[in-house]
Amino acid sequence: MLKPDDICSLSCFTEKQIFYDKLNEITNLNTINIPLEVEKHSIHYSPVGNYPEKPFVIICGKTTSGDSHDLFVEALKSGKSMHEACFSSIYSNMRDNLFEYLCRIGLFEYLSTILPYWNTPDPKTKWSAIFENLDDSLASGIQLTQAFNCAILNKESRKRSSEPPKKAFGEAQKNIGCMFKHFRINPNLKLIIFLDTPSKNNRFHQIDFWNQMPTNHNADFKVISITHPSRQNMDIYNHLDDLTQVKSKKRARAIEIFEEAKKTVNNLSEA
Repeated sequence: MLKPDDICSLSCFTEKQIFYDKLNEITNLNTINIPLEVEKHSIHYSPVGNYPEKPFVIICGKTTSGDSHDLFVEALKSGKSMHEACFSSIYSNMRDNLFEYLCRIGLFEYLSTILPYWNTPDPKTKWSAIFENLDDSLASGIQLTQAFNCAILNKESRKRSSEPPKKAFGEAQKNIGCMFKHFRINPNLKLIIFLDTPSKNNRFHQIDFWNQMPTNHNADFKVISITHPSRQNMDIYNHLDDLTQVKSKKRARAIEIFEEAKKTVNNLSEA
């Protein structure tokens, strides 16, 4: 049975008992606040995702959205276990987009050669089951997670789930230091996929923080980024069969990272 201590050290609380007291009161609460605020943002405990012991692939978003945070809390209130609450609430409105992209870069075909779970003519059903059933989630060989696995939410309700600025992630890392700490790094790991389009701008890009960590440079696994499957990128996701039809300024970069991801997965298949 997954326990909070298995996910992270809870070092953001001066005493772990403070956290557990809040967790025990969750039926009367709408959130568990982390004792850290960054400018206009507050941080809320919601380590959504799944936690297989030895995944072959890690798929990593940025931070828990407001919708996923709410689903996580409601799942706990309804009596679900910690692990069930985590995996049933991640990527709440992005799962279909993400599946389509992963299909087109050949991820499930590759996984079918190394994991019995994906040896199926219907990978979509298997994908959906990851979010619905603990046994499937653990057998999939995929860890679904976020770079910072709590929700950094804007205090203004209309901007609640807007992406926090890079500074907010930097301050959270500086004060809490838990970014990527929940990754299940192991000898089986072949690939980390960040949901993001890396650019030289002032936004948070997971791979930039990842590359700043010296222990990560000599790893045996590959690291790629793919276009984030959010609503803002629907022009890209609506044209996955032919990205040259994308009309926005994102087209060239979208094609570049798609081809890079496809090549990386193909290389893994041929290794």
